[in-house]
Amino acid sequence: MVTQFSYFVLFVKSYFAKEEGQDLIEYALIAGLLALAAVAGLMAMSGTLETMWLNLSGALGTAAA
Repeated sequence: MVTQFSYFVLFVKSYFAKEEGQDLIEYALIAGLLALAAVAGLMAMSGTLETMWLNLSGALGTAAA
């Protein structure tokens, strides 16, 4: 019984010691944070961007007429 428990403990320790795929998860978290920052930045500048596009389209419309 003791040996079976020892094997179980070793199995659990080795299972949680594995670091396969850890880099992928870290890169995914970084990419997610960058995406959130980009969305937050665009939302903060949405009024300014809208005004810029309206001015540009007005200038192009006037130039085309």
